[in-house]
Amino acid sequence: MNTLKPLRFARWWLPVLLCILLLPAGARAAQETTADGVLHVRNGDTPRDGLQDMNLEELWRIGGEDDEDVLLGVISRVLIAPDGDIYLLDGQLSQAQVFSPDGEFIRTLGRQGDGPGEITRPGDMVFMPDGTLGLVQIFPGKIVKLNLDGTPAGEFKPDLGDATEGGFLALVNCRGAGGNLVLGGIQISMDQSTMTQTRNFFLRGYDLQGQQTASYIERPVTWKFNKDFKFRELDSDFIWWRMDVAPDGKVIACIPRYQYALSVFNPDGTLDRVIDRKYESWTRTEEVRKRFQSIMEAQAAQFPPGTPTEIEDREQDVEDLRVAPDGNIWVLPSRQMFEPQPGYFAVYDVFSPEGEFVRQVGVKCEGDPAADRLMFAGDRVFLITGFWDAVLNANSASTDEDEEAEPMSVVCYRVK
Repeated sequence: MNTLKPLRFARWWLPVLLCILLLPAGARAAQETTADGVLHVRNGDTPRDGLQDMNLEELWRIGGEDDEDVLLGVISRVLIAPDGDIYLLDGQLSQAQVFSPDGEFIRTLGRQGDGPGEITRPGDMVFMPDGTLGLVQIFPGKIVKLNLDGTPAGEFKPDLGDATEGGFLALVNCRGAGGNLVLGGIQISMDQSTMTQTRNFFLRGYDLQGQQTASYIERPVTWKFNKDFKFRELDSDFIWWRMDVAPDGKVIACIPRYQYALSVFNPDGTLDRVIDRKYESWTRTEEVRKRFQSIMEAQAAQFPPGTPTEIEDREQDVEDLRVAPDGNIWVLPSRQMFEPQPGYFAVYDVFSPEGEFVRQVGVKCEGDPAADRLMFAGDRVFLITGFWDAVLNANSASTDEDEEAEPMSVVCYRVK
């Protein structure tokens, strides 16, 4: 009997087998199952390719105490146009400021008001499918369109049929890619006879004429204003920053607050797949609880005095979500925002377009993730300093500090 070939095979195969057995359990390939006809891609808590560093190189900065030329209110969105110009949405000043790739100021688009090309406290902006810039007014909900030279280009109002007769519309965010324009907002109606208000939180697709093309999420909440009414944080929870539109027009959203699960919708509204990842919800610290308590109390000012509020002990599992130009899905979990790993501003989970948890990316830059915010646009990364205090002040909520906050600044980086 010839034992040479088996011995050679064993010498080759045993090291490979040992490597396979020694792989971390969480790094195994994603498992695919089907439930109710929908594909579910299930991931462990460890990415396939481990943790990778993202080192940033500062290119320029504007705003802050030392900048006498640029005044910033609250920067809530950053976009980069096809020609490379950078658009900063200032919700407090009701305008978009345009800068060159080198950080030189070019022009201002929009201004406070109700006339053509004017807007009141926009909360988001988007490049519309017709090439105009859309500034998203929260209330009353509409999109003010501007040509890129700043001239008015009309308004976009989504057709809601009879849904808002006697009611109101609030638009909170808007994303566009792959020919798909997606709006997130709230339809509000009030029944005075029963003192009942219905709020339908929605995420829908629209064409340029304002006609609905798809419904991705509909979440109705009913408030009855009686002696037992309580203003609960859960009743206002939605996917505002937990969504984006992929380059192919698909919509990705983390719908549940306490389940790390990403729903991927086709542009027509059908559910393509659900991507999940093993994750333990993060319990808020007392400092974070106070921040959200302040926001809730400020919002409760719209209700009768003495209305009780109820905030959550746990933070939402997903804080931010974006789809990169290559289709990869970047997710910022709550734990990595409030308690990032040492040496990093934040650590993002990165999933392939198909849903595999491929790697984590640790961003190295200055700042405090609990106070500042990172925004990605094109091939640039932007640090918005003092973002969360600015949000508190914009909502008339108190902060822990009695002294005046430092002016907001924007730092532009590129990846080394």
